[in-house]
Amino acid sequence: MSCEEMQHKFEAYLDGELTLSDQRSLEEHLAGCNRCNTMYNSLRTLSVSIKNIGYTHAPASLRRNIKRGLKEISGEHADAFHWYHLLGVGGGSAIATAVVVWLVMISTLPSAQTSVTDELVAAHVRSMMVSHLTDVASSDQHTVKPWFNGKLDFAPSVRDLRDRGYPLVGGRLDYVHQQPVAALIYQHRAHVINVFIRRGDTVAQALPPRATHQLGYNLIRWRDAGLDYALVSDLNEKDLQELAGLLAGQPAPKS
Repeated sequence: MSCEEMQHKFEAYLDGELTLSDQRSLEEHLAGCNRCNTMYNSLRTLSVSIKNIGYTHAPASLRRNIKRGLKEISGEHADAFHWYHLLGVGGGSAIATAVVVWLVMISTLPSAQTSVTDELVAAHVRSMMVSHLTDVASSDQHTVKPWFNGKLDFAPSVRDLRDRGYPLVGGRLDYVHQQPVAALIYQHRAHVINVFIRRGDTVAQALPPRATHQLGYNLIRWRDAGLDYALVSDLNEKDLQELAGLLAGQPAPKS
């Protein structure tokens, strides 16, 4: 199939509506076509962002600013602007700009409008698209761990698992569900993994790693010693479970 025919399948793929054979054909095409892969990732990012918007109405001033920004992006009247217009030739940079506009709108909405899972996925996507993956870039756990001192009310455990195929890339501060969190960045082959650690209920029962899925991303979450952990990545679930088991100090849960 041509690139154009594949692009028409993106939305159905995101919604899990493709047949198994069409899904495999599309995945094989994305693996070998950089242009389509870039467009698909942009659309997936946009899907995550739109889902997190919820039903809260944006202030009139924000709507005006967004329309003005969209008009500048498209060179057309904002009221006539359509997202598919961005998917034409040369649309990649316009998509990225438009998604940033959506993320600005998301950041103005109350956190109560979204679930913790939604916010974790949005934080992962945001870190990948605005070149803010790390505040401290280092594979040395003795550099990354002390960087968090004084920035959080807990000390996150940091391990470099390079010998297990999961090298440490660095760390940063993030904000999830009205709470500052530590984000540790790991890599497995070409996949980036965000490990979010936040203060939980100190009297809540510990929970073993558990897998969930959200808009094409895999998540593994667990609770231990008053801290909540979450791994988010497009890495396959089996490998993500392996990393969760290593970080949680127990065997990875079975699929």
